[in-house]
Amino acid sequence: MSRALITAEGIASYLKTDKAYISIFESVDSTNTLLKEMALNGETEGRVIIALSQTEGRGRYDRKFQSDKGGIYMSILLRPKDLNIDSTLLTAAAAVAVSDAIEAVSGKSTQIKWVNDILINNKKVCGILCEGGFMGCDSFIVVGIGINAQKSENGFNDEIKDIAGTVFDDNCPAPCERLCAAVIDNLFYQYQSLEKCEFLNTYRKKNVILGKKVYILKQGKIINEGTALEIDNRCHLKVRLENGEITTLSSGEVSVKL
Repeated sequence: MSRALITAEGIASYLKTDKAYISIFESVDSTNTLLKEMALNGETEGRVIIALSQTEGRGRYDRKFQSDKGGIYMSILLRPKDLNIDSTLLTAAAAVAVSDAIEAVSGKSTQIKWVNDILINNKKVCGILCEGGFMGCDSFIVVGIGINAQKSENGFNDEIKDIAGTVFDDNCPAPCERLCAAVIDNLFYQYQSLEKCEFLNTYRKKNVILGKKVYILKQGKIINEGTALEIDNRCHLKVRLENGEITTLSSGEVSVKL
């Protein structure tokens, strides 16, 4: 990073899992894109790609994700035996993994916004993007994690400057290698015990959306609104619409003013 060097050896020194194989890049177009290409060429489960910047970083719905130096951009390759693994459940488990890692390393409290955003003081510090694919009869999932560790030299762009925050303050050393290791360890733990849903209580407890008025979006436009009622056992969101109808969202865009 521009203000905190990350090396594979440094991260490995903090790792507890023996299932991760780490590669560090100064810059890539997208860690998810690169790792999906590697997966299609037979890369094994546990490959972790970390970039210090991305030129074509993206979030859900192919939105551009600002990926300047100062952030941590990570993708992790999983090859689940269950071809029908629930992507919403995995995304929620990853959110808890990252949230717990940030708290352990930074000492700051985090919140989660359904499905995939991590917040500190109501400012987004991390987004998660899970993408899947097939290689023959084998499936794979790439878990992409973008963390605003520190602000870049140019700061956040106008589109996100009012809603984005950072994990670490700019005036102190950022223990990014420890954070990377904690994220990886937590993610593999949650992945291996996914069916037990051990993370679910934490996910609900940290979620800021419950009880709030939400706007359901499609392609960026509001198509309905209501109140977020609960997160079910598959991490789907139940919403009471303005007309009293109850609907369940498994994915999609939800906006809430915090």
